[in-house]
Amino acid sequence: MDENNNNTSTTSRSLADSCSGERYWFAFLLSSLATYFIGVIAILLWRCGALIYKRGPTMRHRSRRLLSIAEKQELSYGFDPMNERNWATVVKEYAAKLISGQQLPGKILVIAVVVLSLASLVIYFYDVNTQPIESCQLWTQSLTQQLDLIFNIFFLFYFFLRFVAAQDKLRFWCLDIHSWVDYFTIPPSFTAIVLGRNWIGMRFFRIARIMNIPDILQFLHILRSSNSIRLTRMLCLLFTVWLSAAGFVHLVENSGDFFNNYSNSQSITYFQCVYFLIVTMSTVGYGDYHLRTTIGQCFIIFFITGGLALFARAIPELAEMLSNKKKYAGNYRLENGKKFVLVCGHITFTSMENFLKDFLHEDRVSSDSFYDADVLIVDKKHTVDFEFQALLKRHFTRVKYFDATVMDPVDLERVKLKRSAAVLILANKDATDPDGEDASNIMRVISIKNYHSDAKIIVQLLQYHNKMHLMNIPAWNNNTDEAVCIAELKLGLIAESCLNPGFSTMIANIFAMRSDTEVAGKLTEKDSPDRSMWLKEYLRGASLEMYTETLSNYFVHDLKNFSDAARFCLVELNILLFAIEVCEENGQRRLAINPDRTSQYYRIAKRTRGFFLAGSSEEASRARYYCRHCHCEQKPESIRKCSHYRMEDLSGGGGGGGGGTKPRREMSRPRSESNSLIQSTPIQIATKPFCFDTTGMFYWCPTLTFEQQTIDIRVKCELTHHVICCIFAEESSPVIGLRSFVMPLRASNFDDNELKSIVFIGNGVFLRKEWRHICNFPKVHVVDGSPNDRATLRAINIHLCDMCVILSSSSSHHDQRQDRYLTDKAAILCSLNIKAMSFDTECTSTDRRNGTSIPLMTELKNDTNVVFLDQDDDDDPNIDLYMTQPFACGTSFAISVLDSLMSATYFNENALTILRALITGGATPELEKILAEGAGMTQGSNSKEVLNNRRRPRVVLLPAENLVIEDTSNAKDNSSITVGTFWDNDPTYGDLFVSLLTHRDWLCLGLYRLRDNGSTRPASSQSSKRVVICSPPRTFSLLKTDLIYVIQQFQPKYDPPLNIVPEPIKSIDNNKQSNLTPAPISTVIPMPFTIVSKRTPIIDDIKITDKDKI
Repeated sequence: MDENNNNTSTTSRSLADSCSGERYWFAFLLSSLATYFIGVIAILLWRCGALIYKRGPTMRHRSRRLLSIAEKQELSYGFDPMNERNWATVVKEYAAKLISGQQLPGKILVIAVVVLSLASLVIYFYDVNTQPIESCQLWTQSLTQQLDLIFNIFFLFYFFLRFVAAQDKLRFWCLDIHSWVDYFTIPPSFTAIVLGRNWIGMRFFRIARIMNIPDILQFLHILRSSNSIRLTRMLCLLFTVWLSAAGFVHLVENSGDFFNNYSNSQSITYFQCVYFLIVTMSTVGYGDYHLRTTIGQCFIIFFITGGLALFARAIPELAEMLSNKKKYAGNYRLENGKKFVLVCGHITFTSMENFLKDFLHEDRVSSDSFYDADVLIVDKKHTVDFEFQALLKRHFTRVKYFDATVMDPVDLERVKLKRSAAVLILANKDATDPDGEDASNIMRVISIKNYHSDAKIIVQLLQYHNKMHLMNIPAWNNNTDEAVCIAELKLGLIAESCLNPGFSTMIANIFAMRSDTEVAGKLTEKDSPDRSMWLKEYLRGASLEMYTETLSNYFVHDLKNFSDAARFCLVELNILLFAIEVCEENGQRRLAINPDRTSQYYRIAKRTRGFFLAGSSEEASRARYYCRHCHCEQKPESIRKCSHYRMEDLSGGGGGGGGGTKPRREMSRPRSESNSLIQSTPIQIATKPFCFDTTGMFYWCPTLTFEQQTIDIRVKCELTHHVICCIFAEESSPVIGLRSFVMPLRASNFDDNELKSIVFIGNGVFLRKEWRHICNFPKVHVVDGSPNDRATLRAINIHLCDMCVILSSSSSHHDQRQDRYLTDKAAILCSLNIKAMSFDTECTSTDRRNGTSIPLMTELKNDTNVVFLDQDDDDDPNIDLYMTQPFACGTSFAISVLDSLMSATYFNENALTILRALITGGATPELEKILAEGAGMTQGSNSKEVLNNRRRPRVVLLPAENLVIEDTSNAKDNSSITVGTFWDNDPTYGDLFVSLLTHRDWLCLGLYRLRDNGSTRPASSQSSKRVVICSPPRTFSLLKTDLIYVIQQFQPKYDPPLNIVPEPIKSIDNNKQSNLTPAPISTVIPMPFTIVSKRTPIIDDIKITDKDKI
């Protein structure tokens, strides 16, 4: 201690002057120890007696054999040991209920014990600051001693209840910490009455009762979460050790060592002891206080060992819990007019970085607050790593994280789910158990819908067949909720690329958000001139996105039909209009993709919304704000909202009344000069029978067995222009969902002679699991073998195929230690193996002499592995996937490109509807309900209503040179395009776009151009690879070698007879097309297939007064 303290007399602090120097502290201590040992001895004697009593019935049984029957009955009626045990059991159970707090009296008792313990502790604090350690004051003259005696009597009663309720009495007496507290606090209070003096002694042990505070707070429902309970327990433990150790140091230092005749005592207050111990526990040790007594020094040795371990463990844990609670455990504070979305499910740094990059993209910025929404991440993490925290800090103004789960209604109330604009549920695309991952997300949907049935949900699913579980949820709403099925869209895009190579790249770029400045910054000086040429053209198209805007009244009154509107948008506004959404009289909204003259939606009506491909929302808004009075002479970049633009009321009228009624449909009749074009060519009927499924959307055939469609590689086959699908999967691998791959290739908006045969190569056991879903599609075959076996590939004429697809299934036993770059090793090795193959020039009728000319489509799970596909490219390994040559050419596909669909679906409720219409062959909700029943594809009736569904849009890839020749040969006299002059006048993309739209109602989406066109390489070294260029400017130069992506309405050349039985499918060795003998019929289908869009109100409309009309 300090030198000042050395000179201070310690007698008054340790022993009162009225005690005449006599100390009796040992009597108080002996009373406590005597109580303990007497109790132990009593319990041991009781157990010995009980053991002897248990042996008693055996001795009595022997003696009863000598008694008569009447005496035995009298003895049995006179004594029943079961009654004795029942009485003891009842008392024991009642005591246990009281101390456990299961009922109200027990809760009151437990709370009273803790409160009185704290009151006794307060008395102790008062006594140590006002009285010496041992005093000779009578208990009748001390109010604090009287109060403490009353409290100890209550504690004695509670001790008795605990003793009665204890299962093991000896264990309770010897090892229970609260029993030791009672030994050193209750007997000394009675000893003080007998001796007529008081000793503060071990009363500091009462601090141990605060360990029961967490239990009381749980009784009162104040502590609910596990984190708060753990935090409270840790704090109580820390304070118990700290304050009780300070009480012991205060006792021994103020008393001194008894074996040194108390000569080394010192005067020290309780607060100084508390300060000394906290400094000691934290290993600081300032040295301003130290211990003099030997007992205190020995105690501090053991205390430092245990206290330091406790302090070192508790403080970081407490700091972490308190910091996390402050950061992530609060409630979301709503702001007026501010929208927000909840994101949950598979939350990792990678998944959220990709999501936020697209959701918070600068092109989303708009004057509408719909685009300015906060993102609330809801996830239950034990710790938020530094990488994730850095992500939150980068977007701290828009992104907030909550340590919560959507499975708990309390957490849903914290994040204000009922006020959210939508809930987005992400899936783990690398899950080894896709069905289990989908089940987890479906359970999240159930929890959210159970809490708030009107919540809008956008959920990611991995497997298509799990959609049926969503339909079983009563609150699931097909008009507002969306299920983004990864397998369906992935396989649909790959299948569409088999028909139109590169189309998957175009669609992936359209639904991803990239700004012009971002794309321009990707072009570096390090790129070679040849690479910069095609990359610049490709990146310009990659920066386009899909936007939805309400068409201005100029489109309704001046342009009137879709063809004129699409031509005007490209030529005058530099944007591409490819679809419209109209509102019918009954309020239902219909989506029409490139409607032709035979469609009732060909005319532009009021309140029609258009779907555009544009570089930003500002460019797309040109169609919304265009005014003939103000913008006819202006450049597209200067088109802004003018004075003629007004917001139209929801009622559709010109007054200011409330908008509760539905808008009146204003559908104009076609112009008289176009009536001749509305009549389509007579529909022919063929003698060859074929049929479709119940919806008329897909071709159907009778069920074929797996053995029937298995190709024997030992027999030569005549497959040509077919599709090969190489599948790497094990017997135990989860299914891929090959039905989603086959359906687009068997869509009914193709003629039967256009259907390509499909050959699946892979593990036979795995293909059998998939076969029951695809056994009703014609021209589907399987090969049981390895996709890396060249003999198998040659047997199915891989050099004659139109496309070879390489797919991989998720492994059933994924090794976390495996390098993530090796996840695509099988697909990459197969791709390189095919490219290394060579073929005999005499046995092929095509120009393919080696595997490099075989069209390949490789699915990758890891984006960075794309650099291993083409060994001759010059891609930088660090660039993004969409900038690599394989992706730009449409020869690779990564599942990560579908991440942007979650954001696209939120900002545009019809995004998935358009995507499914283009890539899935036109799957409808009716078909999904049929498939959900597990019946599979069933034969339809071939009625006219069902066959109407064949007439729907499709995407085709056609040579530009053939398009011009076909168009000019059928052109009218006033056509300005002639075969001899079109290519001589440096034609542009806009010329071809307008020509096809005017004469054939075909809408151009973009080009598929040779990569080395215009390069400085010699002609012999130029590659046959092509690059996707989406919607180039109208002044873009057109080449004869270009291929054009075109949306056209399918016009069937013939319709099958009604209710026919299809003939058996021909074997694979007889794959030649049969000659058709068409015969004209008079039936003309009046209306093509239409798509029902999402039922959301349109509030952004245009109003022009009568005086402004022309």
